[in-house]
Amino acid sequence: MQAFIAPLAELAEFEVVQKKRREKKGILQFVGCVNSQKTHMMYALSDGFKYKIIAVSSEMKAKQIYEEYRVLNSNVYLYPAKDLLFYQADLRGKYLLKQRMEVFQAVLEQKDVTVVLSFDGFMDALLPFDTMRDRIRTLRLGEIVDYEQLKKDMVLLGYEREEQIEGPGQFAVRGGIMDIYPLTEEVPIRVELWGDEIDSIRTFDVESQRSIENLEEIHIYPASDFPEEEAKRVSFLDYFEPEETILFLDEPVRLIEKGEHVEAEFVQAQSNRFESGYDISDEEMKLFTSKEVSAKMNDFYCVAFSALDMKCKELKAREVYHLQSKTVNPYNNSFELLTRDLKRLKRSGYRVVLLSGSRTRAKRLAEDLRDYNLSS
Repeated sequence: MQAFIAPLAELAEFEVVQKKRREKKGILQFVGCVNSQKTHMMYALSDGFKYKIIAVSSEMKAKQIYEEYRVLNSNVYLYPAKDLLFYQADLRGKYLLKQRMEVFQAVLEQKDVTVVLSFDGFMDALLPFDTMRDRIRTLRLGEIVDYEQLKKDMVLLGYEREEQIEGPGQFAVRGGIMDIYPLTEEVPIRVELWGDEIDSIRTFDVESQRSIENLEEIHIYPASDFPEEEAKRVSFLDYFEPEETILFLDEPVRLIEKGEHVEAEFVQAQSNRFESGYDISDEEMKLFTSKEVSAKMNDFYCVAFSALDMKCKELKAREVYHLQSKTVNPYNNSFELLTRDLKRLKRSGYRVVLLSGSRTRAKRLAEDLRDYNLSS
């Protein structure tokens, strides 16, 4: 993807920000970026950091940037914010928790991770990173286990015992065989014991029950975020080392507005529940405020992007850089409009990079453009 980065290196503002990213903590801000230009700049400025976090103002925006960034780097994850108004509810089973745990797994196991989330994803109160890491249960071939304790451990990890597993977050027991569908895996695993020794570990297909692959070990991540526990809580932002992380902030003013809106809704909802006689646990009352989250953000290396030069007192930029940029016309499947714009850009001395979904389509597009006297 160096073809996308090379043109940016010729921008004086980009070169300055690239050099100043690690000089000190705080926010460097680009003004004038819109739409996919932001994702492009984020990708270009992410080099050299182990963790890249992209914060946006809504779940819809997070999904959009996630899809755009995935074209540039496949190692990107979408971290869904928990519904803070319906704390115990997950209308899609364990789907949201599965996505969140996959991000935790990526942060723990990989060296290069990009995470996209909305601002309220930082407001949820989580168990500390080390505590969550200690909850991971590892099973190894030949290991001696207490079978009864293993069953209890699965329940403590949040897995539901069923007669036969059907989806992630479940386990089933038949004699000396335990089927587990880990929350972070695409297929379930079958653990067979010979006495108290693990004799085999293999993945299998849920429908046919046929074995797929033999394994030496398996890491079973929790199927719960342990909301009932009375323990120290941290923000998702605390899962990352500031020295190894860069934050990208999309429209800082809107981020704070989102946080304040969620905070106000949360306080009002809890007040209504209390007045209606509902019991509210201490855990359900825990929330990191927008001011607390923004204070944490200021302790990271940050680059912010905004279309307009709007001041944000909670996320104050230490330096601001202005760019002139234009959006691309929507061609709506009109090849004539595309070729007309390409010829105009060529006359103006622009270099144009076209991205295609496959090598075959790219080759066909290049041939079609040559028919219009456009070198490609």
